Amino acid sequence: MEETKTAGGKEFVFSVLWAILILYIGKYLINVLPDWKVIGTVVTIIMFCVLGFFVLTRYAAIYTYTFKNDRFKANRKIGYRNKEVDFAASSIRVVTKTRPSKPPKKVRNMRTSVFSTKNTWYIIYEKNKERNMLVCDISKNMADKLRSRADKAGK
Repeated sequence: MEETKTAGGKEFVFSVLWAILILYIGKYLINVLPDWKVIGTVVTIIMFCVLGFFVLTRYAAIYTYTFKNDRFKANRKIGYRNKEVDFAASSIRVVTKTRPSKPPKKVRNMRTSVFSTKNTWYIIYEKNKERNMLVCDISKNMADKLRSRADKAGK
């Protein structure tokens, strides 16, 4: 089973709204603190850069989730760069839609949206005797298959 996802139009609209908000915050800083115009301009540019980074790493990325041969792979491709999370399905401990109250130290974010958590799934798994968490946008069907595999491994 394989799923491929990219960020959609909503993400772009939210990004534009955030950019407008940042622009007005920057203008406000410059007008309220006229002696600090340079700092207000620099802060505004930095906020735009941070927003651009978050949007481009999600909007320009192609996410592929694969569950085959008892292995789960989440792949994020941006241009020629690939980031992949790969683990055995038998190492899955929890598959849930609710964010764990105490997440593991190592969390990998492989979801398309920066802003919305509507379709977000949290997968806690063990790798090298260490608990990890993957945050992703898999379908309910794939989540159910992973959950059933985790239940079999737990028995």
